[in-house]
Amino acid sequence: MLTRINLRATANNDCIITDDDGEDPYNLDLHIVSVFVLLVVSLLGTVFSIITTRIKRLRINPIIIETGKFFGSGVVLATGFIHMLPPAMEALTHPCLPDSWNVYSAYAGLFAMLAALVMQFIEFSAHERYQSRVQPILKNRNDESNNQENIEIDCSASQNGTKSAQCDNTSDHHHHHHHHGAAFHDDNQSKKISTYLLEFGIALHSILIGLTLGTTTESFVALFIALVFHQFFEAIALGAQISRLNRISLLSIILMVVFFVLTTPIGIAIGIGIHYTAYNPDSVAALLTNGILDSVSGGILIYVALVNLITAEMGPGARSFHSLSKRLKLLYFVSLYAGVAAMAVVGRWA
Repeated sequence: MLTRINLRATANNDCIITDDDGEDPYNLDLHIVSVFVLLVVSLLGTVFSIITTRIKRLRINPIIIETGKFFGSGVVLATGFIHMLPPAMEALTHPCLPDSWNVYSAYAGLFAMLAALVMQFIEFSAHERYQSRVQPILKNRNDESNNQENIEIDCSASQNGTKSAQCDNTSDHHHHHHHHGAAFHDDNQSKKISTYLLEFGIALHSILIGLTLGTTTESFVALFIALVFHQFFEAIALGAQISRLNRISLLSIILMVVFFVLTTPIGIAIGIGIHYTAYNPDSVAALLTNGILDSVSGGILIYVALVNLITAEMGPGARSFHSLSKRLKLLYFVSLYAGVAAMAVVGRWA
């Protein structure tokens, strides 16, 4: 009991901000440079991934694009498991927190699970809303289809029971447009929702890692180098997801890229400001904020990676993937695992 009390007392002392007359090892110049470096790295990653798919003259082999896409899916998955959940668990079980938080050690997993369930409900609601808008259109198309069938009957009844070529062409074109058009819109809407969820999770995560870098002192250089690779891989993943959208305006693409590119620099700027306002990373407010947000980000990224990226592209329902050759399937699986491995290695320092 005495040992436990002493440990608790030591922890409480560490949680108190004290004035130190020693030299501050915080390098402001390097922190400012990191703002612009990470901004450029994030921009290059997303833009490269998008333009190599969208612009014909700059297009590269589709296999390379697909390989990068699956690599990015692995990056997103590993970011949730390795870069988000462990720091969240550490923060939400920290001895500086009140006893009520230390009684239950699974808060990080709880918040991550709730975030994943909320994302599933949001995605379900978005699809329901989309379907409610599409149904009247499909009903009109069905009515048109019925009218077209009546025309076909009239055509078949004419010319001594011989249906004209014009009637044939009209009917074939109509049915092809009806079935494939509806499927195309539904698939593209699903991709849009997945992309928005992915960007939200990555953006929230980027602000947090920017905040961490902005307040870091001793281990800044190692963390900065790791985050350069980290942001570039995530930028590639997000850019690949955006490039999959078929019907999206140029303005929407620009806004999504700008939103992602600015999140980490904004987080660093906030971290720099916090450092000069007596920031204590072991305070209750800081621990709870970082822990809960890390948990939520982790849950979002894990859900998006497993459900919207990996299962959607490689799962039982992905017919186009299953129709590929064994070599391509192997290549894409290796690419997925390489993305996971890359972020796992980066997680050694970041």
